[in-house]
Amino acid sequence: MDHRFVEVLPTPLEPGVLYISGAHNIVAHLCCCGCGTEVVTPLGPAGWALRYDGRVSLSPSIGNGAYDCKSHYVIQASHVRWLSNMTLEHHVRAQARDQAAALNLNLSRLDRAKRMVADLFRRIRR
Repeated sequence: MDHRFVEVLPTPLEPGVLYISGAHNIVAHLCCCGCGTEVVTPLGPAGWALRYDGRVSLSPSIGNGAYDCKSHYVIQASHVRWLSNMTLEHHVRAQARDQAAALNLNLSRLDRAKRMVADLFRRIRR
C-alpha cells in the first residue's frame, strides 16, 4: 500500500492508498478487499497505533465486521496481510474491547480532573 500524509482527506479516496491525517489523528483508506467502503481508523490510546519508518503499519487489525465484505486484515510495513473474515462473534468482541478502551480512557481523564480539583482546594485552604 502507498501512503500519503494529508491535512484533510481527499474526495474520493484512491484504492491502495492510506491517508494519514496527523491534524485529525486518523488514518483512512478504501477497504483492501476492493468493495469500495471507506475505512477510517482513529489513532490514539483507545484506537489504533500507527508506526512509520518509511513504511506504514497499523495495529490492531482492521476488522470490517460491520460491512458486507466482513474483511479482516493487518497493515504491516505497507503490506496487507489477510486474516480470516470477521464473524459476528469476532465483531461483537472487537466492539466490546473498543468500548472498554474508550471507557478506561475517559475514566483516566476523570481521575486526573478529580486530582486537579482536589489539589486546587488544598492550595486554597492553605
